Amino acid sequence: MSFLQAVVLGITQGITEFLPISSDGHLILMPALLGWERFGLGFDVVLHLGTLIATIVYFRVDLWHMATAVFTKTAAKAHDRRIAWLVIFGTIPSVIIALTFESMVDGVETLSMATQVYIVGWFLLITAALLAGSELMAKRMLAKGSPQAAHDIPLWKALAIGTAQGFAIAPGLSRSGTTIAAGIALGMDREQAARFSFLLSVPIIAAATAKKVLLDVVVAGGSLPPLGVTVLAVVTTTIVGYGAISFLLPFVRNYSLGYFAAYTALLGAGILVARLVSA
Repeated sequence: MSFLQAVVLGITQGITEFLPISSDGHLILMPALLGWERFGLGFDVVLHLGTLIATIVYFRVDLWHMATAVFTKTAAKAHDRRIAWLVIFGTIPSVIIALTFESMVDGVETLSMATQVYIVGWFLLITAALLAGSELMAKRMLAKGSPQAAHDIPLWKALAIGTAQGFAIAPGLSRSGTTIAAGIALGMDREQAARFSFLLSVPIIAAATAKKVLLDVVVAGGSLPPLGVTVLAVVTTTIVGYGAISFLLPFVRNYSLGYFAAYTALLGAGILVARLVSA
């Protein structure tokens, strides 16, 4: 793993983890397009650590308020306490589904790079359909009245959004896109859905990163990249990821998710057409 690869993949992860266009999909596509070997699990841990740090830093105030409110009964902290418990309960189905289908996703990683890219193409089209469908729902809900804030949604909606997050382990199926689309479909506006999506990502990314370090590095004896590459990748991913969050939240407040739907649709279709032509 070179410094150039660390920077390129760090930028890719930082942007695509938060924009609803699939980070796992792009991390499969980039090495394929550039003729690089698929990076190992150790580097995957490094990239996800960077996006976890970016999320925690950006939402540090929200997370602190949630952490200090979760076991209190103070009326002034009711909204923070409510969101904290919604995130906790929303994480439960995410973990169950991710563990259930983990072996299937791991099996995809053993396939040839061309086959992985082909699979990504199909799931990018599904991401596009989810984003386009959620945008239609958002417009209908705005016409009917005010959408719900995150702290106002009932528990079952948090469980539903968490379920959507669990299925987003498929490469090419955007985690943020799936959860934002689910939030909109369940009555939240785009910005509220995006904020809840990012807060919901913190425990699942933290758990997945810790699990990979424990099982793949400590138990299985795998190794992380060299220190310089690791630091560069984490710093790059963190900075770019923070910028991506800063861009997306005001963007979804004022603009349509249709732009991301169009991008993922064109990219997915392009992959499938290229596969058909080369067959």
